[in-house]
Amino acid sequence: MGGSESSQGGRKVSFGLDEREQVRVLQGIRLTEDVVNRMKESQSKRDNQQSPHSSSGTAPFSTAAEGKPKSPTGIQPPTASNCDQQATVAEQELYRRYEQEQALVQEELLRLAKREREAAGEALSTALQREKSSTDEERKRVAQQPADLDAWAMELQGKEAEMKRQETFYKEQLSRIERK
Repeated sequence: MGGSESSQGGRKVSFGLDEREQVRVLQGIRLTEDVVNRMKESQSKRDNQQSPHSSSGTAPFSTAAEGKPKSPTGIQPPTASNCDQQATVAEQELYRRYEQEQALVQEELLRLAKREREAAGEALSTALQREKSSTDEERKRVAQQPADLDAWAMELQGKEAEMKRQETFYKEQLSRIERK
């Protein structure tokens, strides 16, 4: 069994290959609980599929029966007679898992895109409300200015008229003083 190492993301991952260049042993990988549960489910399904074979009178292949310890990962090398059938079943199982994972990834991507759209929509909505509010305030202020200007013009005209009256009054007073 050949072996190799890979360093991904600062972690060392070791794996071993069998004579058919298939990965058999993985070390240094931390699996999520979801993946572990799915592996247990698929293992129990395989055990259920193998149990009818043992009831037919033939014992299933076991390395422990030959005095060799089982692999800690639970993966056993295929027998020569079932090699093609097991490879096909394994490929089908791997493809089914791949499709399930792809579906899960697509669902997660859709959820993330939806959340991002909602967040962007909320931010846009808030910005639009803020802009609308400031526009309304500006419109009110601009609408108020002509009324204010008209009021100021009237006030100025009143002050000018008052100043003209005072000017004529003072001129009259000055002319009276000069006559005396």
